[in-house]
Amino acid sequence: MKFYKLHSFHENDYFEDNALTYFIMRDDIPEDKFRITVDELEQAIKEKKRQDDRPQKARIEKPRKETVTEADLHINQLIDTTAGMTNADILEYQLNKFNEVMNEHIRHKNHKIVFIHGKGDGVLRNAILKELKKNYSKCSYQDASFREYGYGATMVTIK
Repeated sequence: MKFYKLHSFHENDYFEDNALTYFIMRDDIPEDKFRITVDELEQAIKEKKRQDDRPQKARIEKPRKETVTEADLHINQLIDTTAGMTNADILEYQLNKFNEVMNEHIRHKNHKIVFIHGKGDGVLRNAILKELKKNYSKCSYQDASFREYGYGATMVTIK
């Protein structure tokens, strides 16, 4: 990196501020520092080929930032209408969806899943916690980020 003194910058027709300018051509004759000979060009190409032939260092892959899967269990997000369904039917449908998502990701160790169940009376949340204790005891769970989901979400970590 080169540093230049302020008096090296001059007023010009192209920029509002003073700029460091170089003449590429003067009186239709190229300036020497911008003239490249064929030999110099060939030498640069050979140098580049030599560098390309060197064995490359093995790249160390950084662990990927873990992704978080979100599963919204609000019934209006799962089906179009609840006409003809009882509360028990709705809860059963939501729990089936919960189990479907868990079974889909159960083999991905340390994977995080956020189940959005809503605040409500806590019926769905309690059913999810009961299901986790009963069928997924190796998984840990906690309330999801209040900032992102409010009170109505549980984050499950597959172990």
